Amino acid sequence: MLEDRIAKLSDVQKQCLRLAASGRSSKEIAPEVGLSHQTVDQYIHRARVTLGAENRRDAARILMDAESAQPFKQFELKPSRLDDPQDSSIVDLPAAEPVTLVERIGLPPIGGKTNDLTVQQRLYAIARIAFFLMITATAIIIISKGAFVVLS
Repeated sequence: MLEDRIAKLSDVQKQCLRLAASGRSSKEIAPEVGLSHQTVDQYIHRARVTLGAENRRDAARILMDAESAQPFKQFELKPSRLDDPQDSSIVDLPAAEPVTLVERIGLPPIGGKTNDLTVQQRLYAIARIAFFLMITATAIIIISKGAFVVLS
């Protein structure tokens, strides 16, 4: 059961997962817990395996969901208050648009944090890059050939 798996996690693993849930990288987590970033990676990996999560994001989400869940009180079951969507300010916000050309094309960012993509997601990203490079190379060849025809 989920409670048993969470009980198997050490306090340091839980702390690392909580910090990872806030979007921090292992290098950002390491100074806060007093460990090296490789050790933080190991703690998060072991916690991920213990929880049966596919990646560190899922493991952090599982822990945060379990910790935020209210324990069931047998005679105090009350429905949660539902907010009216008309009163919510997030309803009127437009969807975020990609800012740069690279984001519009859908290419992955260069550099940055290590990823936690699955093999299938990595292969898809590689295929997108290969396709973009093929289109770019074809355009350069066509422009070069056109220039040679015009100049000769």
